[in-house]
Amino acid sequence: MFIDSKGLQIIGCGLGVPKKEVPNSKLYPNTSKWVSEKLGIDSRHYIESDKKLVEYCINASNDALRMAGISAEEIDGIIVATSTPDYINPSMAAIVHGAIGAKENCAAFDIQAVCAGFIYALGIAASLGASGSGKYFLVLGADQFSKITDFSSRDCVFFGDAAAAVVVQITDEKSMFALEIFSDGSNWRDFHTKAPQGKFKMNSKAVSNMANLKIPEAVEGLCKKTGINIEKISYFFTHQPSKAVLDSVEKKLDIPEGKLFRNLQYRGNTASASIPSVFFDSNMFTKIKDGEIVCFAAIGAGWVWGVALLEWRRR
Repeated sequence: MFIDSKGLQIIGCGLGVPKKEVPNSKLYPNTSKWVSEKLGIDSRHYIESDKKLVEYCINASNDALRMAGISAEEIDGIIVATSTPDYINPSMAAIVHGAIGAKENCAAFDIQAVCAGFIYALGIAASLGASGSGKYFLVLGADQFSKITDFSSRDCVFFGDAAAAVVVQITDEKSMFALEIFSDGSNWRDFHTKAPQGKFKMNSKAVSNMANLKIPEAVEGLCKKTGINIEKISYFFTHQPSKAVLDSVEKKLDIPEGKLFRNLQYRGNTASASIPSVFFDSNMFTKIKDGEIVCFAAIGAGWVWGVALLEWRRR
């Protein structure tokens, strides 16, 4: 699915991260050094037993709104991408809506696309904005994979918990925003979690192979559709599967060092929160120049994946 929208801009961002930091040595001591060297992960954060993921969503949302310089009453839609909500119902977005004091005619709903959730949510916000449904949208990625991790498995080292938010503004400017999302459900068993209280099962090799193939392929495809050369992309904010995958993406797309940002060393893979969290952690929000092109890309269980290109505009 290809989504082409003009005038979309990100005007604020926020991050909520639990205080509890867990180094490799506390999880799977026998592979601690290997995880640091091969996966690029030294530690991650887990939600404390007395906390809820939605609390971090609320904090991230309030910070994003403050950075954007708008009030919660101005938001027209709240979309939370998560595969690990605190409750079966209501939606995390509805709880955020009430906590921040959004208006009654502000839509609030969750979506589930695992690590690609933020890309999918961004596409929905762009489509709603293009239809004239609103001016400001609050888009979040939030996950707590510590709740669905089997800590007796060596795969327990991959994930961390976090929530991150961006405020999207729909403007009359002609700045470019294009997004493409894909799916292939034929090999869904490569990464899956049984309901209601299952632990994720992962075919690590299949996960790595799909990410190595589909992320570069999607970036190249969208660049071709939009007529933008990959060399013209100033910065890449991708989800954070592993150092090996990110190195492979850099090599396949010939991305110069410093253009593809990483935070997995101290966050791990925070699933749907990965892209907005690495965007926040990059400290690039106020440094991206007017007219520069930024890229967002991710792949998640399903398989579902997507990429977005945004022409940045300074306010």
